[in-house]
Amino acid sequence: MGRRSTKFLLLLLLGTISASFLNAQTTIKGKVVTAENTPLARVTVTIKNTTVSSFTSDDGTFSITGKTPFTLVFTSVGFSPAEQVVTKADDITVTLSTKDNNLDGVVVVGYGTQSKKTVTGAISSVSADEIKNIPMPSPDQLLQGRSSGVTVTASSGEPGTAVMVRVRGATSINASSDPLYVIDGVPIVPQSLASNSFGQPTNPMADLNPSDIESMEILKDASATAIYGARAANGVILITTKRGKNGKPVVNLSTYFGSGKPWKDPLDLRVTGPQFEMLQNEGRAQDWIDTYGSLDALNASGKPYKPLYANPESAPDYDWLTPIMQTAGLYNVDASVAGGNDRIKYLVSGNLFEQEGIIRPADFTRKSFRTNLDFKASDKLKFGTSLFYSHGTRNRSQNGNNINSSLANSFFYPADQPLYNADGSYNKFIWESPIAVANETDYLMTTDRFLGNFFGDYTILPGLAFRSNWSIDYSYILENNYSNTLLNAGASVGGSASNSVIRDFNWINENTLTYQFKLGGSNSFNLLAGNTVQTNTYNITSASGTGFPGNSFRTIAAAATKNSTANESQWAISSWFGRLIYDWEKKYMFTANFRYDGSSRFGANHRWGFFPSVSAGWAMNRENFMKDVSFINEFKWRASYGITGNQSGIGNFASLGLWGGERGGYRGGGGPGPASTAAYVDYPGFAPVQLANPDLKWETTAQFDIGLDVALLDSKIRLSLDYYNKQTSDMLLAVPVPRSIGYNTLLQNYGEMQNKGFELSIGATPVATRDFTWDVNFNISRNNNLIKKLAAPINVATREYIRMEEGHPMFSFYVHEQLGVDPKTGDIIWNTGDDGVFNINTDRIIIDKSAWPKFQGGFNNTLTYKNVDLNVFFQYSYGNSVFNYNRYFFEHGGTRTTGYSAQQLDRWQKPGDITDIPRMGTKNYNNNFRPSRHVEDASYLRLKNVSLGYNLPSSVASKIKASKIRVYVSGQNVLTFTKYTGFDPEVSGGGSETIQGIDLGVMPQLRTFMGGINLTF
Repeated sequence: MGRRSTKFLLLLLLGTISASFLNAQTTIKGKVVTAENTPLARVTVTIKNTTVSSFTSDDGTFSITGKTPFTLVFTSVGFSPAEQVVTKADDITVTLSTKDNNLDGVVVVGYGTQSKKTVTGAISSVSADEIKNIPMPSPDQLLQGRSSGVTVTASSGEPGTAVMVRVRGATSINASSDPLYVIDGVPIVPQSLASNSFGQPTNPMADLNPSDIESMEILKDASATAIYGARAANGVILITTKRGKNGKPVVNLSTYFGSGKPWKDPLDLRVTGPQFEMLQNEGRAQDWIDTYGSLDALNASGKPYKPLYANPESAPDYDWLTPIMQTAGLYNVDASVAGGNDRIKYLVSGNLFEQEGIIRPADFTRKSFRTNLDFKASDKLKFGTSLFYSHGTRNRSQNGNNINSSLANSFFYPADQPLYNADGSYNKFIWESPIAVANETDYLMTTDRFLGNFFGDYTILPGLAFRSNWSIDYSYILENNYSNTLLNAGASVGGSASNSVIRDFNWINENTLTYQFKLGGSNSFNLLAGNTVQTNTYNITSASGTGFPGNSFRTIAAAATKNSTANESQWAISSWFGRLIYDWEKKYMFTANFRYDGSSRFGANHRWGFFPSVSAGWAMNRENFMKDVSFINEFKWRASYGITGNQSGIGNFASLGLWGGERGGYRGGGGPGPASTAAYVDYPGFAPVQLANPDLKWETTAQFDIGLDVALLDSKIRLSLDYYNKQTSDMLLAVPVPRSIGYNTLLQNYGEMQNKGFELSIGATPVATRDFTWDVNFNISRNNNLIKKLAAPINVATREYIRMEEGHPMFSFYVHEQLGVDPKTGDIIWNTGDDGVFNINTDRIIIDKSAWPKFQGGFNNTLTYKNVDLNVFFQYSYGNSVFNYNRYFFEHGGTRTTGYSAQQLDRWQKPGDITDIPRMGTKNYNNNFRPSRHVEDASYLRLKNVSLGYNLPSSVASKIKASKIRVYVSGQNVLTFTKYTGFDPEVSGGGSETIQGIDLGVMPQLRTFMGGINLTF
């Protein structure tokens, strides 16, 4: 940790500790009763945020001692928890109400909250307790396996890189399928803003501090999402951060540290130097045999056979993998102070997070600060603010789907080749040296992110309230990349440097009017009306230079040749929305939403879109015919239908006819910005680059959902089941047009896609006693994705391994189907269709495998015994496939001089061998072959997180004036069960909406072990 980081940490700790204060010990006596005034025994009484606790006796009385003022928390199985603020030594009486289906709380919905009892939409919640002490750099990664219907896939193990999140599948091909993220009411930009992906895009969500999160709600069906209209087709994730509460200042300090390594030994994936030379000899011999029939016939021809290597068994064995890797360190510290009274409530927090990647020089550092304030000016007027700032640095490494990544190149280089030449220079046997990439890469990306909002609430009349919310989401990004003369990219030009400055500014204003009232005592109404305006301005200024005096000169000012460019782009959206929530005695429920959106991105003829939804609920357990079924606490049916839209992922001027270009000629293909100059010979000019389409409009997704929520045995067993059907139409696609008009494609609304499936979540508390509790949560979901309409097939990825085509899901693999290897000859058996003759052009097909899992989910167990707690979380994916691009390159049968993957050792060698790896030689390893054997089953079961914690006795904590001390150890990605032969079945490189399930040199996730401590004062 650097000196500045240390100072930051010390100031943060001192500032938060100084906010705490101590009072004298006070003994409180009291009694706990039911609503019928019956004494309650065995009720747990705890001083909030401490380990100090007591229990009520048979007559319901208790006694507890602590430092006043404090808050007592009362919990008992079958009853709703209660809290009581205590300021002095008075006897108190507390009444506990019978727990009703575990639905006494509220969930966050769009523009407000709603009772769990009356929710008619499909909403999943993830609380702070579920995700605490999990070493993830970004909040979106914490969702993995914890919510049914939500697919979370890491693009790589590089810290701070993008994560693919899909809620009930993907609704688009060219436009974005990312969900909308709303943090404390602020819709934010989740897409990578980096100008250079360096193999993988970055993740702006990593700018946020996961420790600040109070809860995350995932809105999945149209009833829940339609209030966000044109941006809700991919689901909405609402993130609520922690805020201050009534009571004395509570100081929380926590830190953890650890390190990580690959869960699989990388040396097991490659061949040794002697094995490499043996395989090369075998491949050459096989080619001669195929030509002459036998080596004896070759020798008889007067051209005696000579192997490439005379003594393979004596070959050296150099390790190209270990030098590029590192034990990845991990460090985190959080500090916060929160408190308040009836007039003002506050929370202030700070965070320092540092994480290294397994491949040098990758690392990610984040420093963040948050303050949340709530101020009550009067009984009618309230103000509040949420301010967040973070500063992040990323040392990037070439990573993923790139043969120039150090991981991919470490396999390209044969193990019999030394890492360095005799003069100490890098051995560059082929392409770039992986050691040079690891040692010499100099790409530093810094980000400054400010996310803030200010709101005011005014109660006009009882039940009638107005809120105005003003928000900013601002990102400033600086990228510096220098390729010195020891790298191929810089050697030929005397050093190469590039620099980019990016500013992304979002300004949002939202105004809402809410009216809650009852009619006749049984009819409850909640009405919402509002409008919102958002504008975005994106600026980028880039410069580059080549020809430097030496590698010590790295600023572009020192370059002999310099170039620069700048661009600006804007978009805006304006909306009107409304909602009606009605329930009759919480038995019959109805919700209706609408939103009317206008976006600058769409054509003049379709600038505005209307997005409605309706839903209904029926609490069947409240009917008279079920009133005597006491073990059923909830049996609620839900149904919804609605329409949402998608405007993300397309250019800001996609509907306009554009002119532009670059110096030197026609640019082509259009671009995100307005026209720029182009040169014709020595004259400035411009050229047409994009056709206008005034009819361009939103992608539209119509979704039907039917669900069931059940709670049994005082909510000890909880179940939620949903079936959904999503139909997307008017997809935004570049549709081919006649070449005679001067263009290849025109962005149009053309195409249809379907996603349908089911989701099941089960929660249970099998055991709940005074000393021991056991909570279980399990979820499973299945989504079927299908492209129903497409103007023409779309081939993507290098060598077009992925194909989008009608009648198939996205991310389908387009290959030559290999049926096996002939055990007699060792040759590949191809699927040749009806003619029986293999044709490399016509026998390439889409196979019944894709990157989509058939099932996915998670299984979480939390056990507590007195002061000990254990959490075990499994995450799984079944039926997803990955194209192991590493095998394509490194299973080459001797047709290349590059290294091999370990799978090559399983090749056919003699008649009778049963294997899917053909014999060595050119015949079975044509570079134009796309054999389906490289598409592997990547199903896995992973022990994602396990943690063991211990709350020290209060007598120990009090010695340092703390109310609670918890120490713990934790492991991440501890065990992985999979048949996938690559580094990691979970990663999915590509960095694109259209590319998933490709693994080429992708940095794997780590198996991480760590220890930590949490202190509360």
